Amino acid sequence: MDVLGSASQVLLNLSLTQKREQTDIRALASGLRVSSAVNDPSGYGIAQRLQTQVNGFQQAVQNVQTANNALAVANGALTTITLILQRIRSLVVESRSDLNSSTDLANIQAEISQLLLEVNRISSDTTFNGINLLNGQFQTTALTSPLSNSAGYGAVQVQSPLLNSNGSAPGSTVVNADGLGNPGPLVTLQGPGVPPPSTYAPNFITFTVTGYSANAIDPDSGTAVGPGVYVQVQAYSTNPAFGAAPLYVDTSAVAVNSGPLGPTFIPTPGTATGGPLLDILDFTLANLTQQDVGTSISFEVLNPPPAAPANAGPLYVQNGPQEGQTTAISLPGVSTADLNISDISILAPQIVNYQNVVQGQSSSNLIPSADAEMRVDAALSQITQAQAQIGAQMVSLNYDANNANTAAVNLTASVSSIQDANIGATVTDLTQQQILTQIGSSVLAQMQVSATQITALMLNGIGIGVGAGAAPIA
Repeated sequence: MDVLGSASQVLLNLSLTQKREQTDIRALASGLRVSSAVNDPSGYGIAQRLQTQVNGFQQAVQNVQTANNALAVANGALTTITLILQRIRSLVVESRSDLNSSTDLANIQAEISQLLLEVNRISSDTTFNGINLLNGQFQTTALTSPLSNSAGYGAVQVQSPLLNSNGSAPGSTVVNADGLGNPGPLVTLQGPGVPPPSTYAPNFITFTVTGYSANAIDPDSGTAVGPGVYVQVQAYSTNPAFGAAPLYVDTSAVAVNSGPLGPTFIPTPGTATGGPLLDILDFTLANLTQQDVGTSISFEVLNPPPAAPANAGPLYVQNGPQEGQTTAISLPGVSTADLNISDISILAPQIVNYQNVVQGQSSSNLIPSADAEMRVDAALSQITQAQAQIGAQMVSLNYDANNANTAAVNLTASVSSIQDANIGATVTDLTQQQILTQIGSSVLAQMQVSATQITALMLNGIGIGVGAGAAPIA
C-alpha cells in the first residue's frame, strides 16, 4: 500500500486549495479580482489605461465646473452693469424736461458721471482666481453695437430728436433728391461716412432744412444764391479735439436745383479760420427745393472700437482627457470706452460757429440728452449680447461636463468588469475551497491514524516472533 504517495497527493491538493482560498479572501477583502499585474498581466495593463482615461474625464469635468463658476462671476458683473445703465438711462430721460433748472441738470450729470466710474471699476475689478475677466483680454468676438457699421465705427442714421412746429417728427426724405424729381434721403453717406479714425472726432450730427427764400443769402459768406433753402447743421461732441465748445451750429444757403453737393458744402469744426479743420462726416447733400423745408436727418458718428490688449486671446479650458481637447471662452471688454458711453452728458452745451468761435450757451439740452440716450441704449444692447454670449458658453460647457461624466461612467464600468471581483462567485468558490480544505485535513488525519495502527500491528507481529525464541535481530 502506497501510503506515502497517497499522503503526498493529498498534501498537494490541500496546498492548491489553500492558495485558491487565500486568493478568494484577498479578492473579498479588497473587492478586486486583479489588484496587480501578477493576477492578470494583460487585464491589469488594459485596466490601468482605461483608468487613466477615467481620471482625465473626471478632471475635465472639474475644469468645466470651474469655468462655469468663472462665467457665473462675469455674468453677475454684467447684470450689475445692466442695472447701472438702466439707471443712467432713467436719469437721461429725467433730464429731458424744461422743468429742470441748470442746478438740477448738474446734479443729474454728477450722478451719471459717478455711475460711469462704477462701470469702469466693475470692468477692471471683476476677477476670478486673480484673473481679470472683463477687461477685454479674453475678447475674441467684438460686441456689435446697433450704432456700429460693418467697419466697427462709422456714421449710422438715427432718429432725429428735432420736432416740427406742429410737434411731429420731421421726415428725412426730400422731394428732388437726384434733381430729376425722384425722392431720396436728405443726406447720403459717402462710403462708411467716416474718414480714417485719426482724422475725426465722434459726434452726433443733425441736418435740417429750416427755410426758403427767393433771394437767399449765405449767412457765413454773405453770398446771394438766388432762390434757395437754408440748411442748418448741428454737430455735438464732448471730444476735446472737436473744438472750443461741444455744439457746432452753422447755417448755409443752398440754391434750389443746384444738384447734389459734396461735403465741402459745410465747413467742419476744428481750429480758428485758416487752420486745419477736423472732418466730422463724409456726406453728399441732396438736390433741394422749397418743398423740402422741414425735413431733418441725424447720424451718430462713433469712435472706432478700442484696440485689444497685445496679449488678447480666448480663455482655454481643457474639457477632455487628451491633449488638445479644449474649449475656447470669449469674455467681452465692458469699460465705458468699449461701450462708447465714456463722455455722455446731459448738460446744455455752449455753441461754437464754423469759425470755432463760442457764440453762447444753448437754451436746451435736447441734442446732448438725445445723444446720451441713443448711446446708452446701444450699450444696453451690447451688454445683453454679452450676457447671451456668456449664457451660450455656459450651456455648451454643461454639455461638455455631461458628456465627460457619461464617458467616465462607461469607462469606469469597463475597468470594473476587468478588475473587480465577482462577489457572489468568489464567496461560492471560497466556501468550496474551505470545504475541500476541511476534507483534505480530515483525510490526512485519517491517514495518520491508519498509519499508526498499521505500524502497531507490524510491531506487534515482530514482537511476537522474538518471544518464540527466534534469534534477535542484530
